[in-house]
Amino acid sequence: MYIVNNFITPCLEGKRFQTHTIPFEMLKNLAVLEDIVIEAAKWKYLNAHTDRQRVPRGFTEGVSLQLSEIREGSTILVIMITLMTKTPLIPDEGSYLKYYESGRDAIFATVTSADDQSDTQSENLDVLPENLLGYFDQLGRDLREEEALVLNPRDVAKPARLTKATRRKILLRSNKILELTEEVTLRGTVPEMDQEKMSIEFQTISGPRINVDFAQQHLDSLLAAFNGFRENQKILIRGVGRFNRNEKLLGLYMLDYVAMLDDLDPGARLDEFKSLKNGWLDGKGFAPDHKKLDWLAEAFQSNYPDELPLPYMYPTAEGGVQAEWSAGGWEITLEVDFAELQGEWHALEITTGHEQVKKLDLKELDSWKWIAFEIDKRKGVTA
Repeated sequence: MYIVNNFITPCLEGKRFQTHTIPFEMLKNLAVLEDIVIEAAKWKYLNAHTDRQRVPRGFTEGVSLQLSEIREGSTILVIMITLMTKTPLIPDEGSYLKYYESGRDAIFATVTSADDQSDTQSENLDVLPENLLGYFDQLGRDLREEEALVLNPRDVAKPARLTKATRRKILLRSNKILELTEEVTLRGTVPEMDQEKMSIEFQTISGPRINVDFAQQHLDSLLAAFNGFRENQKILIRGVGRFNRNEKLLGLYMLDYVAMLDDLDPGARLDEFKSLKNGWLDGKGFAPDHKKLDWLAEAFQSNYPDELPLPYMYPTAEGGVQAEWSAGGWEITLEVDFAELQGEWHALEITTGHEQVKKLDLKELDSWKWIAFEIDKRKGVTA
C-alpha cells in the first residue's frame, strides 16, 4: 500500500467555517471527491493508452481518500490518498499514482476554468470531459452564498474556487444534465397530503406548488401542517431541491428537516414580498431584490434569538424592508437598506419622547447581538 499525504488540501471559506469546524452536511458533499478522483484517473489513463478499452485490473484496488487533519485558517482539510501499487515511485506502467495526480489536477482545472468565466472547455485539454461533470451535482451542493470550497489554495493564481455559481456553470456545460440539485430552505403550506404514498403537495409562499416525499419521522409535523392549512399554518422545510436548467424548482427528492412557523416568522413574511412588482405602491415603490430578501431571512434565522419577540415586517417604497417592534413602552423600527446591507435603528419611548438612533452594519454579527440586547432589555418592561 502506498500513502500520499497532502494529496488535496482544500479550504472552506465563509462565516460558517470561521470556528474551524465542518458541518456534517458539508462532509456529505466532500465524500464524492473520492469518486471524482478515481474516475478522472481512469480517464487520464485511457487517454494515455488509446489501445486499451479499460483500465488494468487492480487500477482502483485499495484506492481511498481519507481526511487526516483539519487545520486552522478558514477551515483547511488535509486529505491523503492510499492505493495499492507495486512500484509507486517509478513512473512506468506499474505505477498508477501519476494518473491519480493528473486526474486531481484536471478537477482543479475544471473548477478554475469555470471560475475564470471561460465559455468553453473544449480548448482546454486539462479539464474533465462532459460525462464526468455530473459528479459536481453533489460536490459543493450545500454551499451558501458568499461561501466557497477552494480545492487548491496552494496555487494562488489558480486556486480552483468552487462556489454556487461556478458549480452551476460546470453542470450546465454538460447537455446530458437536465436537472440540477441544490440545498434549499422553503416556507409554505400543506394543502394536500397522501399518507399512503407518504407525500405532500407543498405550496411555497412565493412560488410553485411542488410534490414532496417524506419519511416516517416527519409524518406528525406534516400532518399538523396539513390539518392547520385552513388556518394558514406555515412550515419551513429543508432538503435537496430539483431544478431545471432555467433554475425553476421542480420538486424535492430529499426532505431533511421540518419546522412549524410562527405567524410573524420573518422568513415567511419576507417570502411574501417576493410577489411584489415595481409600482406596487399606487404606481410607485420598487420591488425588493429576491436574493437580498433571502439574505435577510437567513440573517434573522441565524442571528436573532428564538426567545425574543418577533417583529412585524413591511416592505418599503425604496425596495427595502422595515421591521417593527412594540416592547416595554417603546416603538422600535429597523429600516433595512439592501444596497448597503445596513440598518437604521430608531427607538421611541412613548411616555417620555426619548429617542435612540443608531446605524448598524447588518453584515456583522455584533450588530445582531446589539439588536437582540436592546429588544431583550425591553421585552419584560411594563409600559
